[in-house]
Amino acid sequence: MNARTFLLLLTLAVCDGTRVEAGVLDTLRGWMGLGGKEESIQEPEKVMPRIRIGSFSGGTGASAQKALRKELLESREFFVAGADEKIDFTVEGSSIGGRVTGKLRDAKGKELFQRSYAAPGLDENLKALTDDVIYTITGRPGLATSRIVFVSDRSGKRQIYICDSDGGEVHQVTHDKFGAVAPSLSPDSSMIAFTSYRSGFPIIRLLDLNLGWERGVTDTPGSSFGSAFSPDGTHLSAVMSFIGNPEIFVSDLNTNTAACVSDSIGAPSGPSWHPDGRQIVFSNDEGDGPKLYIVEVPQKEGESSRLFRWRTGYHFCTDPEWSPDGRYIAFTTRKNGEWTVAIKPYPNGSVRVLQAGGAQHPSWSPNGHFITYVQHGELFVHDLRSGNRRSIVRGYGQITEPRWMR
Repeated sequence: MNARTFLLLLTLAVCDGTRVEAGVLDTLRGWMGLGGKEESIQEPEKVMPRIRIGSFSGGTGASAQKALRKELLESREFFVAGADEKIDFTVEGSSIGGRVTGKLRDAKGKELFQRSYAAPGLDENLKALTDDVIYTITGRPGLATSRIVFVSDRSGKRQIYICDSDGGEVHQVTHDKFGAVAPSLSPDSSMIAFTSYRSGFPIIRLLDLNLGWERGVTDTPGSSFGSAFSPDGTHLSAVMSFIGNPEIFVSDLNTNTAACVSDSIGAPSGPSWHPDGRQIVFSNDEGDGPKLYIVEVPQKEGESSRLFRWRTGYHFCTDPEWSPDGRYIAFTTRKNGEWTVAIKPYPNGSVRVLQAGGAQHPSWSPNGHFITYVQHGELFVHDLRSGNRRSIVRGYGQITEPRWMR
């Protein structure tokens, strides 16, 4: 029986109301060269919780209620319900002189938390309350209090700046005479690791954003650059060259000691930690263009590390960064001669081009819903769910190397 006859019989069966079993249909499709049963790759539609913003008493209560509504709407984690709509949660509280007390209840009236926020500004307190509400309900970190560091040449030398997740409150944090690059923000955003050239060669330094002190990472000689904080903030991965060839090292921030975890040939750069702290992805150039490699970090003294190449399908890959859930790696590559930001599932899957045309230096938001990157000197935030993006910082010279708080 040929394919045309089979197709005719199948059509007649359907038109006649005859039930065709799925297995038979798959067989027919196979005989006809149409392939097997298709599998859906769409995730289940997300059902967003409904939250009502209750009353806020106190002299600045009305302002607090309005600001909280704005933050919750912008988070895109909830439906903000009206007075007569069915709800899953209610948040209410008070605000006096900018200080805020917030209380979250579920639909049955059970209190989930009650907390006070006493930062100097009302907006700062409402951002903290918003993030607590998001984390309590969804289990994912909010972005209202998260921050992004980046490098800009606005002052004439490349220096490090920091801003809110929406691009607000931009300010310069380094003033090195010879410039500062390659920033990494600690998980609690209290500290920045960066590469300084004040000694005449690159060396990593730590800057405490709260106390203002600054120090080196290790006492070892040679250059060091390209740092990244571990998920718990106690260690720093970086490229160091005090043993000769540059290698990936892990430094203990409590003891200022460092251990080599890679045994590579070439020029490694841009390490990034897996969220479980057991693997590091980095770029390595052995003379034929940078490729991505993964090293397993020893968890006990005496354990050896294992290094292997992670293939992306591209011959030029830099700036890798693991997503907060460890399921994807974002990186910079070249496509048609232009910088391009791409994402690939880990360990296997198809590459998704997120943004071409000069985009580079991707970094994930703490909740994994957004990626920030630079394109033509501007800082962008890209929504992975909707595909929409927006420029959040412009007019600050040439912006490079953004890193989102993890």
